[in-house]
Amino acid sequence: MSSATAPPSASARPQHTRSAKLFSALGVLAAVVLAVNANVLTARFYKRWDVSSGGLYTLSPATVSILRDLHDPVTLTILLARTDPLLPPLRQLLVGYGAETSKLEVKYLDPEQNPAEFAAVQQKYGVSAGKAEDGRIVTDAVILVARGDRTWFVTSDQLGQTDEDGRAKPRLEQALTEGIAGVLANEKAKLCFATGRGEASLDDVAPDGLAELRRHLEKNNFETEPLDLTRPDAQKLLEACRLLAIVAPEQPYGADAVERVKRYVTSGGNLVAFVGPTFGDDSRVASSGLEPLFELGGARLERNVVLETEPSRRLPRGAGEVFFATPVEHAATRGLVLEGGKAELSPLVSESRSLTLASGGPAQPLLKSSPEALAIEDVKAVLDGKGPPPDAPHAERVVAAAAELPKSKDSLAKHGPRLVLAGFTNLAASRSFQDSALVGDRLLVENSIAWAAARPPIVSVPEKPARALGLALTEDSLGEVLRYVLMYMPGSALVIGAFVLLRRRAQERASRKAARTS
Repeated sequence: MSSATAPPSASARPQHTRSAKLFSALGVLAAVVLAVNANVLTARFYKRWDVSSGGLYTLSPATVSILRDLHDPVTLTILLARTDPLLPPLRQLLVGYGAETSKLEVKYLDPEQNPAEFAAVQQKYGVSAGKAEDGRIVTDAVILVARGDRTWFVTSDQLGQTDEDGRAKPRLEQALTEGIAGVLANEKAKLCFATGRGEASLDDVAPDGLAELRRHLEKNNFETEPLDLTRPDAQKLLEACRLLAIVAPEQPYGADAVERVKRYVTSGGNLVAFVGPTFGDDSRVASSGLEPLFELGGARLERNVVLETEPSRRLPRGAGEVFFATPVEHAATRGLVLEGGKAELSPLVSESRSLTLASGGPAQPLLKSSPEALAIEDVKAVLDGKGPPPDAPHAERVVAAAAELPKSKDSLAKHGPRLVLAGFTNLAASRSFQDSALVGDRLLVENSIAWAAARPPIVSVPEKPARALGLALTEDSLGEVLRYVLMYMPGSALVIGAFVLLRRRAQERASRKAARTS
């Protein structure tokens, strides 16, 4: 007669239970210690692996050096919607920035989701915004870099470019690092505005003044200062100017003042000149005295007034002196021209003289009229309401141009003297910054000054390799995709399913056989 195994005694079970609980507690404690050690080691010895093509998120030595040398807090305000395609790669890159320094504060602000907070940022930094056709809020800056009272704006087109082959060239790191380096500069770039001949004033808050332009420039980390070119010591004062701006002179310049400006430019200075027509007693356009400066840049400032006759380009009022000029692709027209040279925004030009560019010279057109424009030298008939002469020739007129002169052999600058020359004055006025409909005017003025006063490179961030935009599918690749979708992927699923089914059946047969034998 078989006897059953005796159950464990009551005194042994509590001891076994206590041992199991003790070992379980020790196991949990050991897991916690390992997790804490792993987190401490990870935080102390931070390491990221960049598996993107071309090392898109690998920081250059110049960027790492600047970030590790930060002593003051720098704030980055990202003005991008959650659905913006620029946001994910920007977040990934900023994770790498944050790993190198604790002085970088990043704030994400969706203008569409947080309109009240965005309005406060607009008021503080002077950010301009508008709505696209699809309802999206579009801003002139997508990243605001700030350190104390110093600010730097980064636009969306600065974060990436497209080459002639349609491939994207990311510039996320270049734009961010240049912005951080820009607010770290000990000195602001000085922009001098000419006075002494009735020019528009930086302190004038009227619609025709330059007070709004001054405010926007100072928000972009520039220093503005008036400079009387008629002073005997003007030549010495010009040496401290990164750029000289001559805006809307009412009186002609003398030979001495023009010669000072010519010496300033030939020695490496940069010039922006907005010179509109002024009229004499005979109703003809008078000389401004600045014609030699235009000729220095390879352009002749004509003594005429451009009248636009193309109905779609001119305003209904007037004789055609107020018209929408067509921008030409150039760094100074960034944001005005789409890829391929198609104009997106057209500045509204009022009372402009035309420019004749020297063939093969350094000057390149920035703004043009339509091919139906006229150039009138004697405006008396127009003022009397008789209209332009019937035999006046119709032709495309250049009203603004940019030129870069060769730099001297001993110059350490990245580029030679730069000149932006325009036959009008209205674009720099405060109304261009106050009226949202004139966003093209404001962009041209700001971009022209930024291009002409380009700072020398502070950091050297290497370019990332270009990448193809989208998918380039040929007939062969389409056939390969078809085979993968219709043959390879379903076939693989069938093979795996058949393998699992056969294996389960084999296991069931083995278990039944084992049960019968036992």
